[in-house]
Amino acid sequence: MSMRIFNAGCFVSRGRGRHPERVIASDELIVVTQGRLEMFEDDRIWRLEPGDWLLLRHGHRHGGINDYPKNLSFFWIHFLDENGDFFDALPCHGHAAGNSPLAEYLRLFLTEQTVMPPDAEAQSHLFSLITIELGRSASNPCATAPVSPTARAAMRYLELHRDESLTVAGLADILGCNIAYLGRLFHRVYGESVSGALNRLRVEKAAGLLLSSQLSIKEIATGCGYASPLYFRRRFAGRFNMTPGQYRRIHTLGHRNTE
Repeated sequence: MSMRIFNAGCFVSRGRGRHPERVIASDELIVVTQGRLEMFEDDRIWRLEPGDWLLLRHGHRHGGINDYPKNLSFFWIHFLDENGDFFDALPCHGHAAGNSPLAEYLRLFLTEQTVMPPDAEAQSHLFSLITIELGRSASNPCATAPVSPTARAAMRYLELHRDESLTVAGLADILGCNIAYLGRLFHRVYGESVSGALNRLRVEKAAGLLLSSQLSIKEIATGCGYASPLYFRRRFAGRFNMTPGQYRRIHTLGHRNTE
């Protein structure tokens, strides 16, 4: 595979503008982490939710079809697949499972991007890990099978209300279904439990705030729905294998952009 990697970043929307309409000389990978991104490429339209990824080919016109929502964030990498092998091996769209390390690999890629002088070998290895995760999600039946409306409604509710006091039983009541049924359905569709998804969404938001804000760890814990900072630290360490303070010191967004 002949691959050239150019640059990468994390886009954080302030609720203004939209993705520019353009034809560029590089390929692009987009991975949505929060909110909804609506894009087109030629005559195809994509509506990307958290966990969705999209590959855009060089030489094809693409752009946004709606203004950016305020809660949107996504990773992007510009690269060039000179021989077309990368695109032959993968579909242009997929969805990463909830326990996928894809977002963490992307954060590490951005951190590596800040190293001077640049280490092309390290970037290549990280891009290979990202490619492996794309392949796994593309071959995951949950990524392509029709999603149950109840399961989708549950995930959407978790995404919108993750900062609030919320239980699995309370969510089942809101959706008007049995708690055991909701648990089985949710796990079959998303490959994780409802409580696991809620904690993942909370700590992933916390990870973003650790990198993009000056809030204290206690303020971040409270803002992400955790009444106990100690419990938040345990859940965070379970996800990232380090404390929130260590994560803030070690990581950087590398290249963060807005509208």
